[in-house]
Amino acid sequence: MRYVLTHHFDPDFEQRRLRPKNREDGSVDQFDLGYVQNVAAGQLLAEWTPLAPGEDAPDGGIVSENTAFPHGEGCKVDPDNPLRLLAAVNGHVARIDGRITVRETLAIGRDIDFHTGNIVALGDVIIGGDIRSGFTVMGRHITVTGLVLAARVRAMGNVTCNGGIQGGGKATLRAGRSLRARFCENAVLHAAQNILIDGSAMHCRLFAGEKLAVKGRLAGGEAYCGEAVYVGEQLGGGGQSQTRILLGYDPERIHKDQHIKAGLRQALLDVEACRVDLGRGGEAAKDCADALAQGEQRIEAFRRQLKRLWESPAATRRFSSCRVIVPGRIGANVEVSIGEAHAVIPEDTRDAVVRYQDGEIVVEHPALRK
Repeated sequence: MRYVLTHHFDPDFEQRRLRPKNREDGSVDQFDLGYVQNVAAGQLLAEWTPLAPGEDAPDGGIVSENTAFPHGEGCKVDPDNPLRLLAAVNGHVARIDGRITVRETLAIGRDIDFHTGNIVALGDVIIGGDIRSGFTVMGRHITVTGLVLAARVRAMGNVTCNGGIQGGGKATLRAGRSLRARFCENAVLHAAQNILIDGSAMHCRLFAGEKLAVKGRLAGGEAYCGEAVYVGEQLGGGGQSQTRILLGYDPERIHKDQHIKAGLRQALLDVEACRVDLGRGGEAAKDCADALAQGEQRIEAFRRQLKRLWESPAATRRFSSCRVIVPGRIGANVEVSIGEAHAVIPEDTRDAVVRYQDGEIVVEHPALRK
């Protein structure tokens, strides 16, 4: 019996032929070029379909009496149906040298820009160049050889930025585990576990579920950590800018708290504006009646969200185990909060550890005990 091989992906997919995707409104999304064909483990890749006697195969179809699949790594024959080929791993599929292959790691030897579009992968991603401003990279573990500019990076596992981060106030990086960078400037970094900066962190917002370590200088911005902060050379001292550190709370709850409170503040302003218009009367007052009711409902919804956010016992940590460790120098304008305790650390404090004791912030020396 003759069989024809049916592919459930585009076997002729070539990255050099990428084209922007069309939106439903007729416009073109220049950032979405569909760079990879993602597949999940267990997904059907290809199957042999029997041909009836005298039936012709589709144009370009592979016809054979031998139903062995031309496949390489990352694939497996369906144990329940030998005529079906499945993905054995999460990754991206392609036909390479005539063989169906699924690779877990997507290696891109260039910048992420308008030649590649955004990258969304189920497996690991290695970027050989920079991630340019405005672009997004998502994957399991992500490694960037070059710089991350004003871009978005999101990984289920770890993020490694060998070239550093120049965020321009618009970069956001999220790691489901840990995040490491050569340096970072004007960016927002989230890591469920740890953040490690090999150089300096300047004017960033850092959210580390467990620990934050900056080998060089941490100046300006805010750092939110569940357990500890280590700064090797200098903490603070960035001109007139303040450096704020908050320990002892789940950093992601802090981030959500900030987002909810921003919405609450805007809702309060909108309600106040409606009340002013109502007081004036006229046509404006008629339009504001419904808007006022909706605004008051939004305010109550935000307040309920805040209550739910902090009522969980997991929202706080053990304050007594929290530490800010600075073997070097602490500069001006450094504020440290651990739980409800708050202190401004004296300028030019050296070789110190800041910790929580009996509801207060205390500073002790040396930073590291042998």
